Amino acid sequence: QANQWLLAQHVVTQTLAEAATLERAAPNVLRAVCEFLNWDFGALWSIDREKKILRCVEVWHKESVAVPQFAAATLASTFGRGIGLPGRVWASRAPICIPDVIHDANFARAPIAAREGLHTAFWFPILLAGEALGVVEFLSREIQPPDQDLLDMMATLGSQIGQFIERKSAEDGLRLAQTELTHVTRVATLGEMTTSIAHEINQPLGAVVNNASACMRWLSAQNLEEARRSAALAIADAHRASEIIGRIRALAQKSPTRKDWLDVNETIREVIALAQSELHRHGVVVRTQLLDEAHDLPFILADRIQLQQVVLNLIINAIEAMSSADDDPRELVIRSGLDGPQRVLVAACDSGPGLDPKSVDRLFDAFYTTKPQGLGMGLAICRSIIEAHGGRIWATANDGRGATFQFVLPVDPVKLS
Repeated sequence: QANQWLLAQHVVTQTLAEAATLERAAPNVLRAVCEFLNWDFGALWSIDREKKILRCVEVWHKESVAVPQFAAATLASTFGRGIGLPGRVWASRAPICIPDVIHDANFARAPIAAREGLHTAFWFPILLAGEALGVVEFLSREIQPPDQDLLDMMATLGSQIGQFIERKSAEDGLRLAQTELTHVTRVATLGEMTTSIAHEINQPLGAVVNNASACMRWLSAQNLEEARRSAALAIADAHRASEIIGRIRALAQKSPTRKDWLDVNETIREVIALAQSELHRHGVVVRTQLLDEAHDLPFILADRIQLQQVVLNLIINAIEAMSSADDDPRELVIRSGLDGPQRVLVAACDSGPGLDPKSVDRLFDAFYTTKPQGLGMGLAICRSIIEAHGGRIWATANDGRGATFQFVLPVDPVKLS
């Protein structure tokens, strides 16, 4: 039996390591325990904290064991704390083993178990730091006496599942914090561009007013052709203002990650259009060297808003780096291309003062900054976004002046993983 337990524990450990949630792991965990330790039926009960009940979320049984009514009754059952045998295990945080449940008055499913030939039942809590997170249930068609070794083994398994739940809860919390931080830094970047954004919106709005006024004058002069032309220009300018507001709104919104097939060049152009006034305000000339689709630049699977955030951050960093160069030309070159057959590369090359060799390795660390008012989160967020997409981001000093920040993203992250 010791060897069987080791096999069961190995399968359970491997299952929990590979699963994203307990719900996905549950069938294989129940199956491993049933097959290796000779149980016929297994069920996982989860605590619904909001309703304060214990609810069955998964059942498993051997193919050779037909227990349809018992399985259905188990999935339909709920128990309060201390109510019924699963509820008692929840309340006491201690296992219960009953050699033959069909004679136990506390077992509500006893008549169905008797009809379908189930006898010995065993319940043990899923524990974490002394708190019950759920209950696991196993039943057998054989009548088995209580076994202390079995109790010890199941206690270990319960702790193992509890640690899995804790780890996944911590990972979910980390992901949520990263999402919140990504949104905050995105909004902060837009906040730094307030003056330029206002100018970017005011330009088409001012043109709308001018063209609408011209339209009124042409109408007064009964020149319908010129009036139509002025009205058409006003409509076009209004659409341009709407597009700018739409781009800003998309960046400012808090939304879940959504990956789609993207044209990298289109994403770069959208960000440059958004940052155009900021570039002009600081006297930065931007040039693009974008490999087009005719030269086989493939689409990538990525979150459009997050990718825009990375490109925008690199542009803002370049502007700030070149702001200290009083008389030197300020030029930013943004390139796209291939880095091997399965990776797309994007690079932002500026003509600023360059990089301190001592700081290159720390540029993408959280809270590291060379700016007096900087938080040191922009590039760190860029790195987390790029790495979450299966890519890599880095910076190098140029041969002459300036620095190049670049990142690569896989064309198909699933195939490369």
